[in-house]
Amino acid sequence: MKFNKVWIVALGALVISGCAAQRDLAEGSFDYLEVEDHGALNAPENLDVPQQRAQYRLPTLSSEQREGSIGQAVSVRSPRQVLTLAPGSRVDEGSNETRLAFDAVEGITDLPDWVWRAVVAVVGDLDAEIIENNPQERIVTARFTKEQYSLGREGFINRLRRVRDVYASEQVLTIEMQAASHRRSAVIDARASEITWLENGNPVSAQDTPVMLQRELEAGILNDISAYLARNYANEQIADARRGVEIRQSETADGFAAIVFDSTFNVAWSLMPGVLENSGFVIDDFNQSEGVYYTSYEPAGKRSFFRRLAFWTDTERGELPLTVGTEVEFNVDDRDGVIYVIPYIDEEPASAEQVAEWMPVFARAFREQTED
Repeated sequence: MKFNKVWIVALGALVISGCAAQRDLAEGSFDYLEVEDHGALNAPENLDVPQQRAQYRLPTLSSEQREGSIGQAVSVRSPRQVLTLAPGSRVDEGSNETRLAFDAVEGITDLPDWVWRAVVAVVGDLDAEIIENNPQERIVTARFTKEQYSLGREGFINRLRRVRDVYASEQVLTIEMQAASHRRSAVIDARASEITWLENGNPVSAQDTPVMLQRELEAGILNDISAYLARNYANEQIADARRGVEIRQSETADGFAAIVFDSTFNVAWSLMPGVLENSGFVIDDFNQSEGVYYTSYEPAGKRSFFRRLAFWTDTERGELPLTVGTEVEFNVDDRDGVIYVIPYIDEEPASAEQVAEWMPVFARAFREQTED
């Protein structure tokens, strides 16, 4: 009986995975294919018809694409949009180009140089040969292959064997940048050309090529650049904010003993993992919205299950007067630009005496995190 239950669960998982693998394809009724085409909308006289935005215009399909892109062959994945992830970035809604614009960003004196360094880094990660590189103007790759995604192959045996079909694209990528003379704004355009769609390394016919593939490739590279800029800008801001921060012991308005420093919550939250780990704690979980790190005191590193059972062996003790394995919660609280870190042991706040004993270790760990 237990064996049958296991097989039922296993088969259910296979069915679900098979459904998930085809989630990008249309399904259901296709009665709309029989609807007669009535042509363009005719507006009555003296009635102004609003001009349709470029991004809502349906693409013109070739006869091959029209034959292959109806009914179940239609991909229902929405076209990829250009995302404004980087600070100062914006998208021109009326433009037909795959373009991302940047305006003045606080702390960035030479914006075109900042953007172009991200372009070079992202293109470099594509493992594509660069055949043209005019710094801060234009970069062109040779034709290269990039894997896009994989789908589980249909069929019971294929699912058991976890056979997957790999889809990739071959393309030439061109990125151009225009920068204002004052160096406080820039625009980058992405263009993919000479595109071939591959299934398991073999080119597919034009009718089986995704209709919006060019847009997918162009928007994808701009989003990678935007994400790269966003990550680096945040890291640089945090690094600047860390410098000069001092740590001290104090207490909250409620009288709880706390480790205190003047900073922002984001800086404090990014510092805490390194401070805790260098002080002998292992982070088991965290909740950023609540500002809580859940830790255990493991100065020799996280113990395995069997190592925890071996109570007769000596465990390496750290510098803090805590029993190895003690669970401690650290609450990070921002009050008017002052960060209070309150330790809780067994759901009880640590005493001022305990925090005072911890301070030398925490102060050293904190300095290691804030030094360049």
